[in-house]
Amino acid sequence: MTACPQPDPLPGPGPGPSPGSEDLPATGWPPGTASGPGLRLDRPAELIAAVPVLLGFHPRDSLVFVSVTGPHPHDRLGLTVRVDLPRSSASARRVCREAVGVLAGERPARALALVVRDPGPAGPGPRRSRRDVGAAARRELLDAGIEPIAALWATGTRAGDRWGCFDLPCTCGGLLPDAASTTLGVTAAVRDGRAVLPDRAAVLAPLYSDAGTRRRRARLRDPGAAPARVGAATGTALLDACLDEAAASRLVVDDRLALALCGALDVGDVRDEALRRCLGPRAADAEQLWAVLVAALPSPQRAHPLALLAVCALLRGDGALATGATERALAERPDHVLAGVVAASLHGTRDPRSPAARWAGPGGLRRLLTAMLDPDAPDETAAR
Repeated sequence: MTACPQPDPLPGPGPGPSPGSEDLPATGWPPGTASGPGLRLDRPAELIAAVPVLLGFHPRDSLVFVSVTGPHPHDRLGLTVRVDLPRSSASARRVCREAVGVLAGERPARALALVVRDPGPAGPGPRRSRRDVGAAARRELLDAGIEPIAALWATGTRAGDRWGCFDLPCTCGGLLPDAASTTLGVTAAVRDGRAVLPDRAAVLAPLYSDAGTRRRRARLRDPGAAPARVGAATGTALLDACLDEAAASRLVVDDRLALALCGALDVGDVRDEALRRCLGPRAADAEQLWAVLVAALPSPQRAHPLALLAVCALLRGDGALATGATERALAERPDHVLAGVVAASLHGTRDPRSPAARWAGPGGLRRLLTAMLDPDAPDETAAR
């Protein structure tokens, strides 16, 4: 799934579950798309059309929650959470509960539920579009103290796809507009800056390798190419030098450098510094470095950069990539601590009284990692 601290509103208009499984919901979260006149809750078609911009891809067979924060009329988009549609009505409540649990960690005021399902030749309609999931989503939102804006269905999220409302006797519906023609879609695209990919598989593609990458990994897997451990100061200096190269668009990681970075990340103090880079202003450069190492390193050495990549992705709002990277890291090392921490933030909890509630979502992950790196720092959630 996916969260981060929300910015001020804009003015104006192996082991572990497989990717996409129900066990670990896959979501995407926006980096805080602002509203003002741009967010019109009475125009659901425009909100549905903006969902791919918020997620970074066009969802299929998905349940999507879009949360809204702030007092009306200063509404703004909060968390956007995507999970696979439950396979049966019996599992609908559980799947909705897990997804709403992540929303509850960010304490939104309201949320919209959207079921995206291509009904095939039978044609669209509430029954074929999983009214059972819409009803379960509404119940879970209410139980979590989140006001349901609406429960909607759509046959897709591209211009011209059909949409409608599960709520009776509401008869609203029609065809979706092009997101590029709506103020909300354009605002979200400018704020996020990500291209909209065709599906979730395209988001996860960087985690998998081509033939050339596999040959490189085979070389680095050779026992004679084992990385040498380095001191914390040396490892941190190497890390920062690579981030400088990434910032200048000059980052090139050859086999020797890949092994040196691998040895550096085996040092706990260097990993702590790497986490601090993920939480600070160098997060974008750090994410670029982790992605390169994920492609370069063999198993199980790639578990560290996979977990760090998951942290960066989740904090900036890319829940699909965060989920995929977390799953791959846990497949490499089932006991990987950082990957387990990210997985816990992705799961969330519906019960706001649970100690785990404050660690849910991107905001919760940031609080948790900050507390791990600086145990003496004040816990800002304790005063709430």
